Amino acid sequence: MKLGAKPREIWKPSSQLSGRFNRLNRKLNRLMVLDHVWTQLVGEKARFWKLEAVKGSTLYVSVRLSVARNELIGRRDTLIRELNKHFDNPWIEKIDIIKDLGASHE
Repeated sequence: MKLGAKPREIWKPSSQLSGRFNRLNRKLNRLMVLDHVWTQLVGEKARFWKLEAVKGSTLYVSVRLSVARNELIGRRDTLIRELNKHFDNPWIEKIDIIKDLGASHE
């Protein structure tokens, strides 16, 4: 840069960041909130219910014991309702239970 020349603009305000970055940031924030709220809601059951994945509006939870699976089935609607309270728009519509491949046989 020459002496007295106007410097190039290096920093941009957050309003000029691309929409793509902002969408990614919102998704990451939503997943972090989901993970935290899930941990708080299930408490001690976290030993048996593990949040594995989210795809679209479906949570995939692995379950270690059949008794814990039955309890999750019974609490599924309540958990969905409680999770959705923490988001601007209801997001979670379904909880699918998958078998915990790492668990030993009962």
